[in-house]
Amino acid sequence: MFLAVDTNINIHAAPEAVWDYACKPENWTASNPTEHFGLRFDSPDNLPHSGVTFTQSESVAGIHARLNGRFHYMDRPHLAFWTGTAAYRVLGGLLTVRLPEGGVLSMVEGKDGVQVSHNVHIDFPQSVWGRICQWYFETHLNGRQAVYDHTFRELQYFKEHLESAPS
Repeated sequence: MFLAVDTNINIHAAPEAVWDYACKPENWTASNPTEHFGLRFDSPDNLPHSGVTFTQSESVAGIHARLNGRFHYMDRPHLAFWTGTAAYRVLGGLLTVRLPEGGVLSMVEGKDGVQVSHNVHIDFPQSVWGRICQWYFETHLNGRQAVYDHTFRELQYFKEHLESAPS
């Protein structure tokens, strides 16, 4: 059972500028300060590259998670594809629910800037437990909207900071 959420925004900046700004851990963390608590890339320069693993501490729909992932493919400044497993701590940490997640970050240049999209997914298990988790996430936590809001906040932050920066 699959929950996919697509977000996008137009940013009046070159794709390279968006890419270089967004890939820095401190900027990604700052893009959603109430829900991002740290990001680390397992590379010498602490930046994403194809094959690089990463760890992000975050909160989605009010649930704290530790996301361990890997970038499988990158084509700077156009496309990045990642997958990982998020360990959500519920009931005050008494229970940990691990869910496969992933995303595609893409940038398409146009005459008015760049269309930035971050399409993310959560893959709930095909089991009774998975159905319960997905039902609770979507019904009681308004999870689909929470994921959209979480991701859109990131893109909005990049737009505001890049468009207000001096050329």
